[in-house]
Amino acid sequence: MNYTTEMYTFIKNDIQNRDNYPGRNASRMLEYVNGIIMVFSIEIVSLRREAYISLADFPEGIQFPKWRGISIDIAQLPVYGSDRYYVRFVQLPESEDYIFEIVVEDLRQAVARLQSSENGINTIIDILTKWKRFFQSEKGLVMTDELQEGLYGELIFLEKLLTSIGTSSVANWVGGVKETHDFYFGSNAVEVKTTSRKEPYSVQISSEYQLDVKDVADRLFLYAVALRKSKQSGERLPEIVSRIRDRLIGDSSMKMRFDDMLLQYGYIDGIEELYVTGFHIRDTYVYEVKGEFPQIIRTMLRPGVSKVTYELSLSQCTPYICSDEQLIRVLRGGGVYDQQ
Repeated sequence: MNYTTEMYTFIKNDIQNRDNYPGRNASRMLEYVNGIIMVFSIEIVSLRREAYISLADFPEGIQFPKWRGISIDIAQLPVYGSDRYYVRFVQLPESEDYIFEIVVEDLRQAVARLQSSENGINTIIDILTKWKRFFQSEKGLVMTDELQEGLYGELIFLEKLLTSIGTSSVANWVGGVKETHDFYFGSNAVEVKTTSRKEPYSVQISSEYQLDVKDVADRLFLYAVALRKSKQSGERLPEIVSRIRDRLIGDSSMKMRFDDMLLQYGYIDGIEELYVTGFHIRDTYVYEVKGEFPQIIRTMLRPGVSKVTYELSLSQCTPYICSDEQLIRVLRGGGVYDQQ
């Protein structure tokens, strides 16, 4: 349970444990060392949530990104002093409590990190813009098992890159922004595929471009991860996300990009307990796509045929296998490697 949810739970319990609660709302205030004040509030009759974040001064002509389920405006709170202005967030009837709390928690964490209140309004707008984009994408709040599996495989490869190349590798991860391949290093590309089937392993290729070497300026690699899924054990998606974030603590720009990429995939924080699928890694394989590598590419298709998906048997790719070290050498710019 995150801090914001704990706060609203405490306020709600306080309301329900009193026979007569004075006023229209029950509220609690939190002040950070940067001077920003946050107020968590619940309307006593409807139990709808509200939140307030103080501003350094009144923002003239400000317009906030909005979406269905939330009202956002500028307000004052006389009970906490009449000289301050706040951004007010009000949960609307069609909005779920936990969704409102997730957004407020994201805002809380963002303003808590600020050095001063001067940049508060810009930070708030940035966070709201991110959430508006997310809700407009109509993604489910919790990723499907299939999407979790795919993202987990890419994060496994990203961890390897962090160890071998460094935090800048996050900038090479582009799978969540609808690029043809998941990673680009200069003129080289890596496509990551996962499978949770038993041996013999096969992976799904989702277009006639993914294994087309002519669609890449230099070299194309396939990184395959074989997994076992379980509801009882294994590493859950929030656990590997947390581990990677820990490795990015010293590189704020790459951490911000990493968080943005997660949101592009549909992964949001604050609901970690809803991710119950665990993953065990069975095997990983690296192949270079070249020569007679088994594939379907656009030049094989007749006019009018497109958007091809197909299953690729990894057992047929053995002649093109290479090691992790050979792949990393190429991605670092080391060029040709000796094949066994």
